[in-house]
Amino acid sequence: MARPVRLTTILLTIVFAIAACTGGATPGPATVPPGTTITVMSLWGGSEQESFQKVLDAFEAKTGIKANYEAVRDDYATALQTRLSSNNPPDVAIIPGIGFLRRFARDGSLIKVADLGLDPAALEANYAPGILDIGTVDGELYAIMVKFNSKSTMWYRPDQYTALGVQPAADWDAFVQLLTDIKAKGEAPLGLGAKDSWTLTDWFENIYVRQAGVEKYDQLFSGELPWTDPSVAAAVAELTRVLNDDNVAGGIDAALGRGFVDGIGQAFSANPDAIMYYEGGFVGGIATGQVNTALAFGETIDWFDFPSVNGGNAVTIGGDVIAAMTKNPGVKEFVEFMTTADSGDVWAGTGAIISPVKAVSSDVYPNDSAKREAAQVANASAVRFDGSDLLPAGSPDLGAELQKAIRGDTVDWATFEQLVQTAWGNE
Repeated sequence: MARPVRLTTILLTIVFAIAACTGGATPGPATVPPGTTITVMSLWGGSEQESFQKVLDAFEAKTGIKANYEAVRDDYATALQTRLSSNNPPDVAIIPGIGFLRRFARDGSLIKVADLGLDPAALEANYAPGILDIGTVDGELYAIMVKFNSKSTMWYRPDQYTALGVQPAADWDAFVQLLTDIKAKGEAPLGLGAKDSWTLTDWFENIYVRQAGVEKYDQLFSGELPWTDPSVAAAVAELTRVLNDDNVAGGIDAALGRGFVDGIGQAFSANPDAIMYYEGGFVGGIATGQVNTALAFGETIDWFDFPSVNGGNAVTIGGDVIAAMTKNPGVKEFVEFMTTADSGDVWAGTGAIISPVKAVSSDVYPNDSAKREAAQVANASAVRFDGSDLLPAGSPDLGAELQKAIRGDTVDWATFEQLVQTAWGNE
């Protein structure tokens, strides 16, 4: 039975202490025909798309090749699969999870990096150990990680904390008490956009890795530990302890109909009705670039570390990998460009992402928030990749089960486990 790469080597002392390192060869002007155009497909929209467009513009300026961006905001995995099935793939795509990466690689939908004419061994110098493993399937490099963010950031309104006389919480019990204190002062503590069910998987993963520990986290998301293990129910109990009608602005039913960005708006719009919003480091860019451009870091928006549980404070990260789906002219040049500081500097400079490219200096990050996020990951006791993204492509939706849990419905973890094991067996 296939199992994902154990990402224990991603102790990302990655980018920030190694600014003096070189990042390997930088591609020069392309030798492809003038006017060459490629398509790049992803699910990013809004401010995320705007940040990525700056990278595409830099690629065109460097090579003369135009990369047209195609955004699919709803049901991205299905849309990408449809394009593949109809023999109309994009030239390059952001892959929607490591499980899909394994499936697409094994069914021949992806082009090996080596088959593009790039040397995977030569690319290793551009990255910290373990980064390229994320895009490796059965010993072959198919995909390149191009960005990541911490998913262990709790976003809040410093101005409201000051007005209420409360402080960020370092551990879970203090966090639960913080919620109680905020409610006692007549305010709703949390915004929540749980219609996008992946937000709930991020909550669960942060609680689970801290409460159960990194060893069980590795086992659970590689199929070695069943979802019926008591550690799963224990983490869900803590999840529902904080995500309930008392703590969530507007209540759980409303949150289940509210999208991710609208949830950010509950805390950070011009007329907020919540004090905090949990999600990854990308919230800062979305909040300040899309939700409310009047926000000021350190004054009306900031974050603190996701609270530790029983002393556990491992950091989870989410990242995106790109893979080539054609060998059309310009594809090799684009993939190579994305491995260099030429792309990483532009993207990291927007403040929207952390770059995995070693040669990207911490100096390019535009604000203290992004630099602190980078340092949080680099200095973590342990770093683990987004667990739900490691599950096999045919797995049931973990987020949907967690939607049931916060609604108060019973979750059938035994059936969920059976379906997950079937998916592992089908890889």
